[in-house]
Amino acid sequence: MKYRRIYQTLEQYGAKIAYDGSGWRYAERFQTYIQRTRPLWIVAEAPARGRRIWISHESGRFFVTTADMTIPSNSREYHKSQLRRMACSQGDVADYLKSLLAGPPSTAV
Repeated sequence: MKYRRIYQTLEQYGAKIAYDGSGWRYAERFQTYIQRTRPLWIVAEAPARGRRIWISHESGRFFVTTADMTIPSNSREYHKSQLRRMACSQGDVADYLKSLLAGPPSTAV
């Protein structure tokens, strides 16, 4: 499976995948432009850690965005709590996820 390490890390630390719109799951000839340029697109939630996590692989770059899910999502504080980080490889993403999900619960910013 493509992106195995990322999926395994999410599962290992109890994060639930709320949405998986990853383009890698589709057959090559049926892929849309967006699915080709964004083969990985996951929204995961880790309620025990108070985090919502977006993971993407877009145009050859990995991105991990996190937000404090204990804050109402329609508030300014929620948007201020969002942090985006770029990673070079799937292993870097898995290591970063491990540090996020194995650490102490998030506190509101």
